[in-house]
This record gives sequence, C-alpha cells and structure tokens, in this order.
Amino acid sequence: MQVLRLEMFQETACYKKPLAFKVAETYPIPPYSTVKGMLHALVNANEFIPMSLSIQGTFDTIIVDYQTHYLFKKVDVSEFPLTMDGLEGKHSFSHMTKMPLYSHMLYRVKLLIHVRAEEQVIDKIIKAIEAGDTPISLGRWEDLVRIDSYQKVAIEELKDEEELRNPAFVPAWQIPEGKSFIPYRLNWKYEIKNGVRNWQKVPVGYLAAGEDMQGENIFIDEYSDLVFFHDQGAEN
Repeated sequence: MQVLRLEMFQETACYKKPLAFKVAETYPIPPYSTVKGMLHALVNANEFIPMSLSIQGTFDTIIVDYQTHYLFKKVDVSEFPLTMDGLEGKHSFSHMTKMPLYSHMLYRVKLLIHVRAEEQVIDKIIKAIEAGDTPISLGRWEDLVRIDSYQKVAIEELKDEEELRNPAFVPAWQIPEGKSFIPYRLNWKYEIKNGVRNWQKVPVGYLAAGEDMQGENIFIDEYSDLVFFHDQGAEN
C-alpha cells in the first residue's frame, strides 16, 4: 500500500481546543480536522474528500502570547475590528466588544503526517504543493507551514514490536493495555443539523515517544516510522 508522507515545519502554531475560551489552549499536535482542512484548502476542494490520517510530531516549547479578541453580539453585523491606537479620533462599536486573552503557542513544530487516499487525490495534493501558488497554514492563518519533504511511500502492517519515534495521536483501540497516554476525542467531520455542526469524533490517546507498540492495523513505512490511521474507531 502506498500513502503520502509529509514532513513539515512551523515556527509557531496554535491548534486551539474547541472548548478553550478564557485561555486559547492548544493541542500538542494538530487534530485530524485541522490537517484535513489544510489538505482540502490546498487542493481547493468544494466537497468532502475521503481520506485517512496519521499525525505525529514534536515541538521545542510552549510560549504564551497576549492578544485582543473581538466578540460579535449578533450574527448579522457589518462592523469589523479596527485598531485606532496612535491615530486621532475614536471609533465606537455597538454590536462588538473585545477582551484580552492569553494564547498558548507551540514553538518550532516538526510534524510527520501520513495521508491515505485514492491515488488521484494524493497526486492532486502533490501537484498543489509543487505549484506553490498560495502560502500554506495549519492552525491559525498566520501559522505558516514549510513542507520539507513530500513523497509516496510504501507501508505494511507491523509484525514485530517497534518503538514510537515521535509523540503521536493513536486511536484508542490501537493503544496496548497498560500504556500511559493523554485521552482526547478529536473532531473529524461534521454534518449540519438544525443549523448546528454535529461533529463525528475519534477517541485517541496522545502517546509520548519511546513507547513500544504492537497490534493490529498498525503500519510501518519505509523509514521505520509507525503509522496510525484514524478511521477505525470513529464515533458520532
């Protein structure tokens, strides 16, 4: 089986947790929906593209930024955030307010992502990377991505025990008994019901590097990196 292997770098990144309001907390590596959104934007997709993802990576440290966040009091509003600092005059907003917010950011992020999809989808992603028509971001718009390596690689099912080289999101059903991990339920895709996004979620564990892994449907690529595809174990 061939998949797309991506090695990427970000100087800073914030993969904000959906329920983090008073502090913009970040996931340690990007969740599935964030990576899926990046790939869909890269190929200018206007509909959902079936694919499976494996996400792992490292960062040097977490830094804290202090930002101004603007909040809209109603959905239909023509106002927009406008900074008047240092300029004469004042601008008042009747349908918008603002508040200070701490934002956590990962510094010097290195990611290893595997994408399993139909061959024409993978070829389309590679073509878009090589074209370089638009900057690529992952997380916030300002969190730009540098793609250091992209290639098709062969993977095979893991037969023997192998050490996990990088921290990774591992689907809960693939985590061997007795392993320590941080549990998450990560968004994958959504359906709109009654005007509200109803997310399909994947229960995973965030495992540290150095864990010995073995089990069904765990793969290994040509570079001896483990691959954990998310698509079994998804739930509504």
